[in-house]
Parts: sequence; C-alpha cells; structure tokens
Amino acid sequence: MKTMGPSTIFLVSLFSLLIPAQSAPDPTLDSNWQLWVKTHQKTYKDAEEERTRRIIWEETLKLITVHNLEYSLGLHTYEIGMNHLGDMTYEEITDTMTGFQASDDPEPNITYVPQEKVTPPEQIDWRDKGCVTPVMAQGGCNSCYAFSALGAMEGQWQKWSNKLEALSEQNLVDCSKVNGCSPGSLDDTFKYIKENGVNTNHSYPYKGKEQTCNFNSSNTVARCKGYIKISPGSEEQLKQIVGTIGPVSVAINFTKTFRSFTTGVYTDNKCETLLGLQNHAVLVVGYGKENDEDYWLVKNSYGTGFGVGGYIKMRRNYRNHCGIANYIYYPIFS
Repeated sequence: MKTMGPSTIFLVSLFSLLIPAQSAPDPTLDSNWQLWVKTHQKTYKDAEEERTRRIIWEETLKLITVHNLEYSLGLHTYEIGMNHLGDMTYEEITDTMTGFQASDDPEPNITYVPQEKVTPPEQIDWRDKGCVTPVMAQGGCNSCYAFSALGAMEGQWQKWSNKLEALSEQNLVDCSKVNGCSPGSLDDTFKYIKENGVNTNHSYPYKGKEQTCNFNSSNTVARCKGYIKISPGSEEQLKQIVGTIGPVSVAINFTKTFRSFTTGVYTDNKCETLLGLQNHAVLVVGYGKENDEDYWLVKNSYGTGFGVGGYIKMRRNYRNHCGIANYIYYPIFS
C-alpha cells in the first residue's frame, strides 16, 4: 500500500481541522461575514435563512483556504477566492445558474470548411477587436444558452455590420419556449434566431425570469441565416475557428471550483471531458499562453464579480479539458 508523504499528511490534517461538522457560525468570522454581506448587498428573509447562508459561506471560505494553500505548494495552476456566490452550494448553482442541454438534432447540414491558407494566430483576444459586449449576470435563471449564443451572434454581427450591439437574452428566455429558464440547447436557440431574429438588449432588457413574450419585430437587429455545429472533440479545430472567425459558443462541465476562480489557468482534474456531461454554455473569445500553460479565454455569465472581470482562463490542449471542444457553434450571415 502506498504511504502518504509529509506534505500530503499535513494537508489532510489541515483539511480536517478547517472543515469540521459545523452546526453553528464561527463567531471569529462575524466581521468578515458582515463585510461580505454589505459588499454584495445581500438580504435574507429572516435570521434562520441568514444563519443557513452564513454556514454555507464559511464552508466555501474553508475550501478556498485549503485550495489556495495547495496552490502555494504548487499543486494547482489557479487560485480561487470568495465572490458573490459564496453563500450558495455547488448544487444550488448547478440547478439554477447553468442551463446547457445537448440536442440530439443532427442539423444543421452546413459543414465547417477551414479557410484555405488561413492560419490562426498564436494568440487572440476578440475584445481587442471590438467584437465582445460587456459581461452580464444570468442570475437564478438557467439561461446560459442565451448568453453563449448571443455572444457568438454579437461577434459575428459586428464583423458583418461593423456595429457592436448587445442583443436580448430576455427575448430568448421569454419567446423561445423550448428553453426559457430551464436548460436549453444551442441548436434550438440558433434556430429561433434564424426564424425570428432577436431584439436589442436596450429595447428588451434582461430580467432573469420567464415573462410574457414581448418581441417587437421593429427592434430586431440581427437574424442569422444559419449556424455551424462542429464535430465534437477537436481543440485544434476550435482554435482554427476562434482564431480566424470570432467568438464561439461552447459548453463545459461545471465543477465545484469553477464558480470561485480568480486567477491563473483553470485546470481541475475533476472536470468531466466525456461527451454529454457538459452542462454550462459559455463563450470562447480568445486563447493564448500563461506561464507555459495554454488557455482558452472564456466569457462567463455570472457578472463581473466572477473570475477576472467576468472571464476565466481555461486549460487548452489538455485532453479537451471540461469537454470544451465537444459542442462548438457559431452563426453565419451569408
């Protein structure tokens, strides 16, 4: 039987001290809790709810402490930290703040063909080219599919029309009835946009809950002629598309540490790669290298308090980490 080394024993001992069976808040963290509540403008319906949220927050804090200690010992490629999601469990976030569902529909019939003699650059950030709108927060609505699809739409529309326009996720939540605030597919989302177009975010602002459809054809800005869905699994093909075409809709497997990411290149070996296990749609807006680690630059929909201004760098060329190349979509306008 393999024995544990001194550093492993130390970490196990520390973890057991930091995470006891907890039934009451730690009074030594009172001021920290109060500052966090004030910073993120949290409100709770009663003392019992606040107590419950406080205990979850403390467990999150302990996990962050252990992870970052391991990071300092060279066991991780990224750090995590406390953000506005700290009083929610992993299960709650997965149930209410993801929202990707794979489709069995074999369409579309359009096949991606790489541009001849066009080589993708070694690194790219489409924000620098004016093709990415500001980060938004989906809130407690499983609408990541809408944010991901419209991010790709906004990038391609900017290239097509030379105008960057924030499009309406609420339009899709309310009117694309196959999706709503329940997990939705990118196939259905792009089909709806192809058939109906989509309003601007200004004319149809995001509310984060399902409402009566208020689509107004006079406020339609963009309507794609179709979309391209790439065969799963190739990060090299994803690089070719992001590097030469623009921001791309993808789906990833959501893990416990993802929601707390702060800096570095996200590499979580518990992140599932298998096709079909991806449950959160995001937008790849670029790629590059940091500290000899290749990464995808990913725009999330948890607000600017997540990651670095709403973005996360996810490990690239690492066995299709989190299945990021399993579901690849982008719209076409011609």
